[in-house]
Amino acid sequence: MSQPRESRNTVIDLQAVSAFETGQRVFHQKFGYGAVIGIEGDKLEIDFEKAGVKKVVARFVHAENDVPF
Repeated sequence: MSQPRESRNTVIDLQAVSAFETGQRVFHQKFGYGAVIGIEGDKLEIDFEKAGVKKVVARFVHAENDVPF
């Protein structure tokens, strides 16, 4: 069984400084809008409005005011 394409080559950098901060509202293409509730390196824990709490690599989310459409 292979890993999903999105996570196959993802490297988590625990020393990374996040461009996001706790409480910030963000958007994810699949999960929609949510708020950052935790940060661990370049991985964010986000409480999405419709999908619940998920851990997502920061490069897959956009700040609420920076949504590309």
